[in-house]
Amino acid sequence: MRDNIELFRLVIERGFNRGDLSVADEVCAHRFSEHQYLLPADLSGPETLKIEIQAARKDVRDFSLTIEDMVASGGKVWARMVATGIDARSGTPITISVMDVCRFENGMMVEHWGIPDRFALLHQLGLLPEPRE
Repeated sequence: MRDNIELFRLVIERGFNRGDLSVADEVCAHRFSEHQYLLPADLSGPETLKIEIQAARKDVRDFSLTIEDMVASGGKVWARMVATGIDARSGTPITISVMDVCRFENGMMVEHWGIPDRFALLHQLGLLPEPRE
C-alpha cells in the first residue's frame, strides 16, 4: 500500500503537472470534503479533484507545482509549494506560494484545504495597487 506522501506526490505530479485526471479516481475517496475557497463542495471527491486540476491548467498555461517542503503527521500531509506558469488571459508570468493540507484514510484522500497566495497572484497581474513606500 502506498503511503500518504506518495499519494500526495501522485496528485501533484500526475494530476496538476501533467494533467492526468485518472489520478483523481485512484487517490480521491468518493466521500470527500473540500475546504478551498471557491471550489465545489457538492460533487464526488474524484470529480472535485478533476475540476481543480482542469481549472488550474486552463487558467495558467505551462502550469507547474514544485513541492518545497512536505510533512506527514498522522493521516495528514502538509505541503508548501510554488506554482508557476503564464496567466492564460493576460500572458503574464506568475509565481505564487501554495499551502496544502490533505487528510487520508485507508489509502485515499478524504479531505483537502488549499491556500494559494491569491494576493501575490492579483499583484503580479496588476490588479492590486502598488505597495506604499
